[in-house]
Amino acid sequence: MRVAAAAVVALFAMHSLAFAQSKYPSLEQEPACQSLMPAAAGGPLPQNPDVVVLRFLGVSNYELAYRDNVLLLDAGLDKLSWWAPNKITPEEMTKHVNAILIGHAHGEHLWDAPFIGEKTGALVVGDPIAMKWVRGTGRVSEKSMAVVKGLGGENEIFKFNGFSVEAVQGHHNVVPDEYMRKDRAAAEAVGALTGGLTPEQQAHDRRLGGMVPLAADERDHLITEGTIAYFFTFDNGFKVFYTDSAGPTTEAEKKIMAGKTGIDLGFIPYYGGELAIPITMEYMRLFKPTVMLPTHHDGHRNRMLDMPMGPLNLAIREELPKSKAIAPLLRTPVCINTATKELYLGN
Repeated sequence: MRVAAAAVVALFAMHSLAFAQSKYPSLEQEPACQSLMPAAAGGPLPQNPDVVVLRFLGVSNYELAYRDNVLLLDAGLDKLSWWAPNKITPEEMTKHVNAILIGHAHGEHLWDAPFIGEKTGALVVGDPIAMKWVRGTGRVSEKSMAVVKGLGGENEIFKFNGFSVEAVQGHHNVVPDEYMRKDRAAAEAVGALTGGLTPEQQAHDRRLGGMVPLAADERDHLITEGTIAYFFTFDNGFKVFYTDSAGPTTEAEKKIMAGKTGIDLGFIPYYGGELAIPITMEYMRLFKPTVMLPTHHDGHRNRMLDMPMGPLNLAIREELPKSKAIAPLLRTPVCINTATKELYLGN
């Protein structure tokens, strides 16, 4: 009788979930999954309250839209001239932003955070180094800023409609200088094939490049103390991890995975040429994401090469065949039903 009763309960639960989902458009028809326009710039929010929509905006910048929430994961939307353009401006990304989660204080991860925070009133979260710079711009009010270290505590957990986010101390990627010199030389050779930058592009890059200056001690502290990852727990149990720099993994990251067999979605860093796969696979083994979206994998002319996903995908398939890595195009909607786990990749 108990087995039969359990089966009836399970059947009822599945029927209820199917009924709930039937009220909303399929992912193929969900307007937010058919648009290239980010929600922060006025694009549609998902109609289905279980659907999360993710958009890659370059480097480690992603937008996450869920219910009435729009979060920016990093906020370096304006690009140096040698990056592929995302065809969206910081000015456009001020229609709807609830929070900006900063990974670390290198310019391409946060230089638009003060402007967007000022225009939208969004909560801006980051480590002490990043938030010192944000505060110094005078654009964001104290009540809209949160300084985190990622070491636990209620003040480092942020609640939104349908999910919570916990700050987790990460570790910035460390690539040997000799290796970086070779990588940059190769990138410069590739960049030379397409010609030099115009005077306007050079001026643009000088402005962005000098926007977030760091003292020597800040550069050192950023590596082991000033890189923040974020762990999302949705009310229905769906789990997401985001980090914008490739470790190694930290004790705080291991702690938050204690007792968990895996997560549903991981924004996992993939950078460092031939050194990248072992670093990325360390994250993959720890978090075991069903879906992996790479961060910081796109190269830029004259400085770093693009990271091809093929070699990484082979390593993932060999060791973690239940995990799938997807590298979406800029602004392409990646839609996941957090209840059914259905995934849809837009154009």
